[in-house]
Amino acid sequence: MTILIAAVMFIMTSCERKPVMAHARFVHLPLAGWQQGMPLTFLPEYDDSTLTYDITLAIRHEESYRYSNLALGVDVISADSTVNSRQIDMRLADGYGNWTGGGFGTLYQDKILIAGDVKPSEARSVVVWQSMQGCDTLRGLVNLGIIVTPR
Repeated sequence: MTILIAAVMFIMTSCERKPVMAHARFVHLPLAGWQQGMPLTFLPEYDDSTLTYDITLAIRHEESYRYSNLALGVDVISADSTVNSRQIDMRLADGYGNWTGGGFGTLYQDKILIAGDVKPSEARSVVVWQSMQGCDTLRGLVNLGIIVTPR
C-alpha cells in the first residue's frame, strides 16, 4: 500500500506544469571598445514553445561612456530565416546629462523592448551591432544582452 501511494504521488508531481521563467544572456564587450563591424549574436532560450515572449535588449555602461545615446542595428531572425531589421536609438542620458538607467557606483543599465509578443519560431536568433555615426569603436560599454520574458 505504501508503494502504491508513493507511486501515485510521484506520477502526480511529475505531471505538474513547471513554471516558465525569464532567461537572460549577456556578453562582455571588449575593454578596447566595441567596433562597428563586430556583430553580437544571441540565441534566445524559451521554456514553452506554445507561449509568446517579449525580448528586451539591455546595455550596461560605465560613467565614462562619452555619449548620451547608443545607436544599434538589430536583426531578429525567425526559424524560416526571415529577417526583421530595425535601427534603435537608445537614450542613455536626459537633456541635462544625467544617466537614465538604473545602477550603482559607476555602472548603469538601460533596456529597450526589441520584439514583443513573439513566438519562439519568430525569433530564433538576435544579431546586434553598434551603428554610431562617426565612431568606429565605442568605449565605456561593459555588457550587452537580451532578456526573454514570457507574456
